[in-house]
Amino acid sequence: MPPMSIETLLLVLALIAFALAAIGFTFRKMEFIAIGLALWLLSLLIPHLSNLLSINTILLLLSFIAFVAAAVGWRYRKVNLIAIGLGLYVLSLLVH
Repeated sequence: MPPMSIETLLLVLALIAFALAAIGFTFRKMEFIAIGLALWLLSLLIPHLSNLLSINTILLLLSFIAFVAAAVGWRYRKVNLIAIGLGLYVLSLLVH
């Protein structure tokens, strides 16, 4: 069996985070949906890291930062960081 790539490993970890969120597992202020989204986006972002100056990669990095901030429980007034991260991801798809 060939070794797993880092992207595949990140996707497996994202699947585990989504499963934990689905069964309602909580740990302090951590948001497991945001953890899964951050891991999934990181698996997509790794191949793009060679071209950091493209608009697409910058939008993906900003989306990743929003997911990580949401995962650790950071909040700013009524701003939903998961929605911001998803919006930035969709914008990166449109710009691509």
